[in-house]
Amino acid sequence: KQWYQRRVAITAGNLTFAVNLTHLYLQNNVISKLDGLYRCCNLNKLYLGFNKIIVIENLEKCTELKELHVENQKLPTGEKMLFDPRTLMCLSQSLLVLNISGNGVDSVNELACLKSLTQLITKDNKLTSMKELSRVFGSLSSLWKLEIEGNPVCSKPKFRDRVIIMAGNLAMMDGKEITDTSRKFLQNWRNMRDMRKRASEQDVLPPITNGPEDVVQQNNTNNRSSEKSREPPGQPTNGRNGTLNGTHNGTHNGIPGSNGEVFTPQNSLLWATENNQNNGVYKIR
Repeated sequence: KQWYQRRVAITAGNLTFAVNLTHLYLQNNVISKLDGLYRCCNLNKLYLGFNKIIVIENLEKCTELKELHVENQKLPTGEKMLFDPRTLMCLSQSLLVLNISGNGVDSVNELACLKSLTQLITKDNKLTSMKELSRVFGSLSSLWKLEIEGNPVCSKPKFRDRVIIMAGNLAMMDGKEITDTSRKFLQNWRNMRDMRKRASEQDVLPPITNGPEDVVQQNNTNNRSSEKSREPPGQPTNGRNGTLNGTHNGTHNGIPGSNGEVFTPQNSLLWATENNQNNGVYKIR
């Protein structure tokens, strides 16, 4: 049920006998058009790499096809591979593996209908749009393996991280495994970023340095400071004879004595202690 042929072109009637064919290997030929496969209704794998095929078409009867390999077609300069929507729709429920590498493909929008696709190999093409990849990968819920290196889009910032978030079940990308831990980390990062973005749009982001309680506390402190600055100068406390307990009558550099008189440093002299009423407290005069 496997059939190999070299240096041929598929034309109507070539494979009309191959009703039970499941694997077909036709790499490195000069095939320029897919035709004559309408009887291959049991075909599972089709290998057509390194031919001259421009349009993927005429596979509507191959409803059991699971793998399609059409990489590195020898196309004329400036040409790119195209996909017949009818063929893609007929393969949407069966196709699991698609290899379209090296064919100048600049859009994969048409592939969004391949709901059963598990492996997509699209290396060395001309893909540039992250928005397009987001839409397509969002539709391919069964995709677990992706090879996309060699496209211009790969040079975008955080490309790998963004693709991992787009394709929720991706387990292998460009030959590197994607762990559950890294996926969860990236998903949490995206959720936090989206939350901050929504809050910013609604202009309700809390201040970074002060929370609500800090703002209230700061306002209360400012109010108390303002009220205190308006109070009259304080009197000396009622310590023993009021000695060395603050200023008197607004004098800042004076030292109060036993009778409330203030002595300034300019005319002060040290004098002896009077123990009978001052209890050993030294005074400055």
